[in-house]
Amino acid sequence: MSNMRQDQANNGSLASTLHSFLQSFLRDGVDDMLPARVVSYDDSTNRATIQPLVMMGTSDGKKISRASVASVPVFRFGGGGFFIRFPIKAGDFGWIKANDRDISLILQRGGLEDWPNTQRLHDFSDAMFFPDTLKDWVIDGGNADALVIQSMDGSVCVALHDGKLTMTAPEMEVDIPHTKWTGDITMQGGMSAEGDFNISGGSLTHNGVNVGSNHRHSGVESGGSTSGEPV
Repeated sequence: MSNMRQDQANNGSLASTLHSFLQSFLRDGVDDMLPARVVSYDDSTNRATIQPLVMMGTSDGKKISRASVASVPVFRFGGGGFFIRFPIKAGDFGWIKANDRDISLILQRGGLEDWPNTQRLHDFSDAMFFPDTLKDWVIDGGNADALVIQSMDGSVCVALHDGKLTMTAPEMEVDIPHTKWTGDITMQGGMSAEGDFNISGGSLTHNGVNVGSNHRHSGVESGGSTSGEPV
């Protein structure tokens, strides 16, 4: 057992030589996936300059940072004419993942099929960046079993529960030319409106008193005149 556990890279055998060569090749010649951070981001092109966070070692034992990788596409989840966009900023954490082949021509053609432009294999020059919050987020206990889209501090949150949708925010702005609600609406708090307010059908009450189109005033003598404005 002790012979199996020892470092075989130094025992002089062919297996150890091949093992050492393979380790060196994979370490220095093949890119795959590493944790990384955003150096800069261009939202108009959805490209970022990415700094891999795993340092490299020199032959004399020194630690050096990896070179930044420019113009890396940022993963944006979407399909069917819809997508989810994140406001990527410098310093954001994520993962840089190398493609198997050169994808430069495919990117130039907007995602259409093409031939690899070079013989490049598993290189961060053909990478994709996947943003990841990883830490520092807070989920309200009531949303533990829900699909959640929210700000990192939880102050703004949309949660999809089983049979219920909840939204939490200090303020909400809606800009929709026409909105249709079906079903009952319960509101708590004040409400103000600008423009016309039209109601068709049903009744309109305030504190249990009918103030709708067929309401009546008490203490008014019949005649041709109308009552004054509400006091």
